[in-house]
Amino acid sequence: MASASSSQGPFSRPNRVRLIDEYFADRTVNPATAWMDVYRLLLWIDNRTGIAHCYESDKSQPGKPWYPRSLVFHDWVSRELGVAPLDLKDHVDWMFRQVIGAVTQAEADEMIRDAVAVQERLFPEQGRELPVPGDDPRLHAIVEPLMPPDSNQRPGEDQVNDVLRKVYAHMRSENKRANLLGRGFEDVLAGVLARLPEPPAAFDTQTALEDIPGFRATRQGDKTEKVDLWVGDRDRRRVLVTAKWSVRADREKQLPSDFATYVQANEWRDPFEYVWITNEFDPARLVANATYTTMNRSLFDVVVHICPQAVWEVHHLDQPKGPNPTRLRDLMEAGRIVGLDRWLLGVGA
Repeated sequence: MASASSSQGPFSRPNRVRLIDEYFADRTVNPATAWMDVYRLLLWIDNRTGIAHCYESDKSQPGKPWYPRSLVFHDWVSRELGVAPLDLKDHVDWMFRQVIGAVTQAEADEMIRDAVAVQERLFPEQGRELPVPGDDPRLHAIVEPLMPPDSNQRPGEDQVNDVLRKVYAHMRSENKRANLLGRGFEDVLAGVLARLPEPPAAFDTQTALEDIPGFRATRQGDKTEKVDLWVGDRDRRRVLVTAKWSVRADREKQLPSDFATYVQANEWRDPFEYVWITNEFDPARLVANATYTTMNRSLFDVVVHICPQAVWEVHHLDQPKGPNPTRLRDLMEAGRIVGLDRWLLGVGA
């Protein structure tokens, strides 16, 4: 089986595009409900809390400030998608769920195969069985109470160990989500654009800057600069998009740096638009990026949130408490932070 990171792997771009095509089939996307498609494809359930993820997992545990906010988000999304809160897990995270079962099984098989191969190479004549991955006495102790008391009705030891190996592989599966979410978010946005009633004249993901009309290549010797997503029309309009599902403090410096690179490479006198599309829920981060200025202008022409109404519900912005939620509400009402629906209507043909 191809590795997850390979060009043929389950998280590769060809497979991501195939999954997006399968999800949409021949359906046209309504901008007003496009956020639902994005959530169905990419939103996931935090396995540490059992509720929909809208903030960092370690800050969303019971007893932490973001746990009640995450509960509000989970309940709101469930109602909007028309499903019971306990059933939401079956109606989101579609792309990840399509591949992770096969990946988990393949990794469990590879785990035992590699272990046995090493044992046979080191001890070809020993004739004794050695421990293999999954032979964890602590996990055995956890599942022991679930076993039938009658030994004749119990599953065999190999069967138990096979299940435990899958448990190990599944526990590591969240580390692979980043492989899907990073580039997959861009691919999903492109998939939505392609299925608008009137798609833009031009758009693509991970495009070299010099391949976008009106931009020159970066200096010789510098790495090729790629844009997450760009959208263009026949009137020389160019929209450069940084698509980040969420953004952490250590990555925020990259956003103005990218913009400076784009400005230096812009050959046309026509200005270009710079847009951040995100599902970030932290009010301070949203406010900071919506108000950041550089080169005597706002860094972003607009900040696009997948679903601003969800942000409004989570932070009770009808009666905001604190300076950041209050500022966030003002920015949303002023149109500095808009929804995916409004942005899609603005870039469609």
